[in-house]
Amino acid sequence: MAQDSTITIRAQRTDDQDELFLLLTNEAALLDSVEIPYMTEESFRDRFGNPPTGTHVLIAESVLPSARRRIIGASWLQVYTNRMRHTARLTLVCLPQARRGDGERRLLEAALALADEWLGLRRVELVIFASDPADETFYAQFGFEREAVMRRYAVRQGAYADAWLLARRYVLKQEAQP
Repeated sequence: MAQDSTITIRAQRTDDQDELFLLLTNEAALLDSVEIPYMTEESFRDRFGNPPTGTHVLIAESVLPSARRRIIGASWLQVYTNRMRHTARLTLVCLPQARRGDGERRLLEAALALADEWLGLRRVELVIFASDPADETFYAQFGFEREAVMRRYAVRQGAYADAWLLARRYVLKQEAQP
C-alpha cells in the first residue's frame, strides 16, 4: 500500500462497492475510458463484486478535509490465460478532477509495480482513444508505445471512434555475476 498525506493506493475491499459504482457511472470519468456507461447496479455487482480469476484491482482514495475517504480512481489488471499468461490488459478510470494528477500517476505506478515485481508479467496492454494524444503522451512516460490502430473501435459521444492499442514490455534486470 502506497500512502502520503492525502492519497492512498490499496486493494479493493468489499465495502468499496457503493463508491466504485459512483465512479463507474460518472459520465465524465468514463468519457476517456472504454468502459460502457449506464451500467445497472445489478450488472455492476455481477462484474465488479466478484472479479474473474486473474483480475487485480487497485483503488486510489483521497482523504477529504472532513477526514472522510473518497475513491478517486481504480485500475484493473486482467492477466490473460493460457499461452498469454505473461500479458495483462490494464484499465484505468479516474474522476475528472484526479486525471493527470498525483492520484492517477500513483495508481498507474502501483499497477505497473504489481505487474512487474509481483506477477512477473512481461507485457501490459491498454486501449486509449486516438482522438486524445495527451493520453498517449501520459502513458509514454511509463514506457507504453503504440502498437496498433483499431478503426471504429467503439462508439464515443454518438460516433464511431478509433482507438490505439498501447503496450509496455518489462525486461528483467540482469543479476550481477560473481
